[in-house]
Amino acid sequence: MTRMNMDKDDSRMDDALRNALRRQEAPDGFADRVLARVAQQNLAPNPVRHDSWLRFFTQPIVRWAALAAVAGAMILGVHVYQVRRERAEGEAAKQRLMALRIAGTKLQLAKSKVNEMNANQTTNRHVKE
Repeated sequence: MTRMNMDKDDSRMDDALRNALRRQEAPDGFADRVLARVAQQNLAPNPVRHDSWLRFFTQPIVRWAALAAVAGAMILGVHVYQVRRERAEGEAAKQRLMALRIAGTKLQLAKSKVNEMNANQTTNRHVKE
């Protein structure tokens, strides 16, 4: 395309825009019809809209409150999980400690029996000699 053709196309576009955007007088009674419709809408009850429950989250404060609730629930969930895990580990440690105490008591009993048997054997040797 030559420069001259581009200028003609631009000129036609400008003319078309000017024509489309030119000022026009409103039709007779236009302002009265607009005011009547506004008055009618103000008097009519607002219909309840059931578009979607997600429309509730279009307000920023509701979004932030929902985000805070989700974050709080996650933090609480992690805390509860950690408390339960620590409690389970404590119970397992308690069971191991009880087993060690029982084993230690039995070893003490066995040691005292062995010591008693050794003492009896030593006494019997001295008596025989």
